[in-house]
Amino acid sequence: MQKKLKKFKFFFIFLILTGFTAFFCSGQEFEIDYCGIFSDDLDMNMAKLTSDLYYTQLSEIQGFSVTDRRAEFTFKEYDNLDKTAFTPQKKTFFAEINKKDDSDKWITVFHIVYESSEVTRTKEYDSFYKILMEPKDNLKTSLSDLITKGGDAPDDTSSKQKEALPPSKTAVSTEFLSGTWKAENGLNKVVIMRGGRGFVIFNNGASMNIIIKLDESSGKKITITQNQKSNASYFPELSRQEALEHAVNAAPIEWTLTASDSNTLTGQKHTLISEAGNVSYADIPVTWTRIN
Repeated sequence: MQKKLKKFKFFFIFLILTGFTAFFCSGQEFEIDYCGIFSDDLDMNMAKLTSDLYYTQLSEIQGFSVTDRRAEFTFKEYDNLDKTAFTPQKKTFFAEINKKDDSDKWITVFHIVYESSEVTRTKEYDSFYKILMEPKDNLKTSLSDLITKGGDAPDDTSSKQKEALPPSKTAVSTEFLSGTWKAENGLNKVVIMRGGRGFVIFNNGASMNIIIKLDESSGKKITITQNQKSNASYFPELSRQEALEHAVNAAPIEWTLTASDSNTLTGQKHTLISEAGNVSYADIPVTWTRIN
């Protein structure tokens, strides 16, 4: 009799444990159509960069099954957006990004459209670059609030001041590097985002996508490489004629840097230079300082 009771007790406990496990491990999956961003204030390159960033972040969120529908819409035509083209059975996500009137601040409005309803969440940023540097978890929180709460949620994801950890005492990470940097002559600024991507803004107005890689063995060496086709505007060290002639077949520009302290990167830039009328590759000493 006691053996039967023990077996029954064990079986009962087993059912409870497996039930709890199944309950906690089962997560609801949301089907999301991503239609990109709409903006009157961004140029095509910056709009694409931001749209790609959102798509990558969305695709990495557990529980989100994302379909890319950006090719069906034009980022400058929000006023003519045909919402009847949305799939009613799915949640459609898109964002508006525009500069605040008479201000340097930017406004982002996230939209979730489902069946006949639409909910939004509005966030304000001190600069456009703050949008690009926002952690992926913040986007996840914003969308989760929209999906589950059905309305505009309070903005509790304000920026936190970056910890100034001495590189000599800790491995450098893309989280540590994320921010805006003042670079060498010819470059207006460099923006590094979490996740190992970023872009360079040149004084001549050109922009260039970059990818950031770290030396896994030491975590100290930083390699930043051009991540798109070259054009003449990327070579301020050359005359315009030299740049036009050599940019077509130029190898990607590359920076090899180390962190001197929390706000300084030093190293060299591998690029084309001109000496006595001869154009060749060389390593130029550079120093980058953090702006924010």
